Amino acid sequence: MENNNQKNEQLLLDMAKELEKKNKTIWSSMWAIMIVSMTALMAGIFIAAFLIPEGVWQLVTILVVCIVFLIPCFYALKLEVSVGAYKCKNCGYEIVPTYSEALWAMHRGTTRHLNCPKCNKWTWCKKVLKK
Repeated sequence: MENNNQKNEQLLLDMAKELEKKNKTIWSSMWAIMIVSMTALMAGIFIAAFLIPEGVWQLVTILVVCIVFLIPCFYALKLEVSVGAYKCKNCGYEIVPTYSEALWAMHRGTTRHLNCPKCNKWTWCKKVLKK
């Protein structure tokens, strides 16, 4: 019986480590997507500003570049919401917002302005990878 308990504990520890590793991989992927899309946005705006003559085509190019930039941003937000939680500054409660809540919440890097369901206060919540 004790041997089974030890095996179960070891299995749970292994599963927790594997989940943490997957979360870090997803988190790294999210940042890689954002860096590549920001670089592409800057390159596209540079091309539109300096290589395309002023007029309709320049405006169309800038609009297309901005729209193409937004697509990976929405995907990166989905990855960010799927990993970890946000910790309330007031009570320490870990909030897991919906995609829509995260999309419309003001943010500064990995900190979002969310309403805590436990203390019912709006506060800047820091992202934590462990739940």
